[in-house]
Amino acid sequence: MKTATAQVSSKYQMVIPREVRKALGIKPHDQVLFLIDGDRAYLRPRPKSFTEKLSGLHAHVWQQPTEQWLREERESWEE
Repeated sequence: MKTATAQVSSKYQMVIPREVRKALGIKPHDQVLFLIDGDRAYLRPRPKSFTEKLSGLHAHVWQQPTEQWLREERESWEE
């Protein structure tokens, strides 16, 4: 894991360090997301389209016939 630091100005602004911009592919005018988890915050580039970014997520679940998957899932609840 790499680390980088940035200073917060009196207007609560900061410059994203070059190594972070390069690693995340952040370009001028891109938007970033801050994901907050307790006392931690994660910075990620905001996808141009959430629909395209999530497209195909969990596709492996639907590779088998739906009825078969549903039966196996329900059987796992009884264990």
